[in-house]
Amino acid sequence: MLADLTAGTSPARLLVVCLACSTALLGCGGSNQNTNSSGPSSGLPDRSFNVQTDQPASGLHLSAADCAKLADQLGRRLRREVRSLPEPSPPLSRCRLLAAGVRVSVFLDAAYAARRRYENRMTEQAQFGAPDPAKVPHPVAGVGDPAPGEHFASWVPAYSTLFAVRGNRWLTIAYSIGGEPKASLRIGAAVLAHQAFRLSAG
Repeated sequence: MLADLTAGTSPARLLVVCLACSTALLGCGGSNQNTNSSGPSSGLPDRSFNVQTDQPASGLHLSAADCAKLADQLGRRLRREVRSLPEPSPPLSRCRLLAAGVRVSVFLDAAYAARRRYENRMTEQAQFGAPDPAKVPHPVAGVGDPAPGEHFASWVPAYSTLFAVRGNRWLTIAYSIGGEPKASLRIGAAVLAHQAFRLSAG
């Protein structure tokens, strides 16, 4: 098609046309800084009120002692002994909580741009999980950073997993308790998230 448009054009004029096209193409490519495809027209949460720059990694993590405290809290709630298996190295730390019928994993991401990765993950989950209600994020009040719609904490029932972010700490809690009603799984994960955020605050 370009050949048809430039047929019979002198080399100098052709060069001008090519340069003009290149400039137009460069102008169309938006920068990566604080871009946001969400909003009312996209069907995703409007995050324009809280535009963030990417935050650096930190030394915040879940220590072995923190993991033991999480195991103790969960054990008291379930009225059984829960073992803790810590993996405390920052900026990606993990705490596994295990007992008969209990498989809980608490993962803390405090690496560079963790907050942005959380938002990207939830956007993808909303897009690819639809139209199944069990696979799309459900807002959880009072767990993540305050925001309209509570979209900084999300429960995905199909995975029995809570995702939440505070500052540049992204917390993922996979919460599997045998025999526990589905409605209480989200509550239990939220309680654990509150303590994990408090313990890892530094």
